[in-house]
Amino acid sequence: MIFLRILLLAAHLAGMNFAAAGPLAAIWIDARGAKQGAPSLFAFAKAVTWSSLAAFVAAMLLGGLNGLAIWAGGEWQFFAALGRFWDTKIFFGWWELAFYIACVGGYLFWRTLRPAATRWERIISRFLLLLAGTNLLYHFPPLFAVIQMLAREGAGEGATIDSSEFRSLMATPHVIWLSVHFLLASIAVTGLMTARLAFGRLDEAETDLVVSRGGMSALIATLSQVPIGAAFTLSLPITELRNLMGSSSIATLTFVVAIISAFWLMHVLAITTFFQRTKRQVNQALATLLGVILLMTAAMLASRL
Repeated sequence: MIFLRILLLAAHLAGMNFAAAGPLAAIWIDARGAKQGAPSLFAFAKAVTWSSLAAFVAAMLLGGLNGLAIWAGGEWQFFAALGRFWDTKIFFGWWELAFYIACVGGYLFWRTLRPAATRWERIISRFLLLLAGTNLLYHFPPLFAVIQMLAREGAGEGATIDSSEFRSLMATPHVIWLSVHFLLASIAVTGLMTARLAFGRLDEAETDLVVSRGGMSALIATLSQVPIGAAFTLSLPITELRNLMGSSSIATLTFVVAIISAFWLMHVLAITTFFQRTKRQVNQALATLLGVILLMTAAMLASRL
């Protein structure tokens, strides 16, 4: 069961990473297309947006399956903590998800209907993408970080948590560092996914530009994860921290391998950004990044056993 949960959660997180930051990448591509007068970049911005929407749908399905796996594992505290937010955050969360679909769908419909959009039409349609991406990044990582924190602390049972209490929980170091960690992971995943999608859709010069920018954003985000990841690790509950630091051989070994893989990822990203902007190199970088996400997820879950 634990291996299934690792796969489901890692895939869910990677999907949400791209769903959140993909629309923001599409804004840059669309703006670049307007600057260069390149219809191919407009079409590519739509392709990235469609892929973001597909990643969102897949992530929702995987999240549901992960919830069933948690239920099957008997982790009732998670659902008890979830229930404390049902009348406030969870109920409105469904509307937030619908808002994401409406914004992304609005952009796609608008720009399909009006491919030769005016300047103001382009600005307004990009604003829809901005709302979609920032909406996911702001609402969902902090919410589920708080729910997991309460569940692990055995504080799942209790009265409904209102907005004021939720904001105070959001301000805890663990939730802050986890939210920033998710943001940086979203930038890294989206940079490489966008680079991968460019092959076969753009000409050589445009592909080279997208790969270099995507690789650079992924490299900077991954380098930034070093201090953020350290702060997040130190903010973990003492039992989980001890398991990662040696009390649990499985958790410690997985964590060490994940860290080594993360530094190898930086090396691969540097080659992708500055030297070899080929499909094979991008595939290698993307596979390495997904491997790091899988290993970090395994270390996190193993530390809770």
